[in-house]
Amino acid sequence: MKRVALILAVMALVAAPAAAQDVVKIGQIEAQTGANAIYGWMSSQGAALAVDEINKAGGFKVGTKTYKIQLIALDTRGEPKEATVQLKRLVEVDGAKYIFGPFLSNVFLAIRPYAGEFNGKLLMWGGATRIHDYVGTPGHEFLMRTWNWDAGKNGFGELMVDNLVKSTGAKKIAMLFQNDQGGKVLEDIYVPMFKAKGIEFRLDYFEPGTKDFSAVLAKIAAWKPDFLFPSYADSYLYDIVRQATETGQLTKFFLVRGSLGPGLKNKDGIDEYMVYVPKYFEEAEKKDPKVAKFVKAYKDFYKRDFPYDQAPLCSASCYDHVYMLVEAMQKAGTVDDPAAVKKQLMSMTY
Repeated sequence: MKRVALILAVMALVAAPAAAQDVVKIGQIEAQTGANAIYGWMSSQGAALAVDEINKAGGFKVGTKTYKIQLIALDTRGEPKEATVQLKRLVEVDGAKYIFGPFLSNVFLAIRPYAGEFNGKLLMWGGATRIHDYVGTPGHEFLMRTWNWDAGKNGFGELMVDNLVKSTGAKKIAMLFQNDQGGKVLEDIYVPMFKAKGIEFRLDYFEPGTKDFSAVLAKIAAWKPDFLFPSYADSYLYDIVRQATETGQLTKFFLVRGSLGPGLKNKDGIDEYMVYVPKYFEEAEKKDPKVAKFVKAYKDFYKRDFPYDQAPLCSASCYDHVYMLVEAMQKAGTVDDPAAVKKQLMSMTY
């Protein structure tokens, strides 16, 4: 009996690692705190909700095995160097083959060379505008862009500018961007676009961390633009919109990033607030059962109201991305081959 018990004990020890391997690790590198946190914070919230639902349902089956998901969500704070260290940890220490993020272009440009070393062995999908420049090019098969932000002919930037011109007849646009990679991205996209459409423009930059915009706003107001195109992060938009409307000199705003929040908070002083919102969630919740289900699940999981004014599409889309990844793994018949999983993702309509 002792011998049998010993053999069984040894078998149990051998089997334990096999059970532990039935976990798919998903890494996430987003700015969950810091000045540019809104997109990363909301996307990480959506992903965590989906992972919780899948695991509570018993996981998902691929072949004869049932897997659960381990989400390793790291906060880059929007710092490129920090993101590079985190990605190395996710790949080399945690063994994650699937990476969600980043939404920030400055972070993506910093981590791209390292991620490229694992081309074919890694799948990374994020919403950063600069991903648009690399996706589909040789050596970047590991890369997918989850959102078509504003870049390219089919990006919403072109549509937004067309709508601005047609609906308002705007001829002068003032741009006020933060002096970082994100601001430079917007310059690269919109300066040529405004030139092509014959719109007169001026561009001013402010340093990250700025709180008082009164001086630069006064200069912009003196130029008398039809619209102010301010920044891209809500942490700055709230201050810019509030300070611009306090004087009554700048009351029309054109945004391609950020949320409804700054406009709603300062609505009494605003004449126009044009912002790209693909689907207004408070209305969609009443009409679309999927949206209603997601919003309810969010409220139940986080024990708070749904942040309708804080990039809700980020949380909703990243929630869907987890389910899409699971479905692609099931169709590919593997959790270990990112290239095969990507092939299935590219053929899906979800």
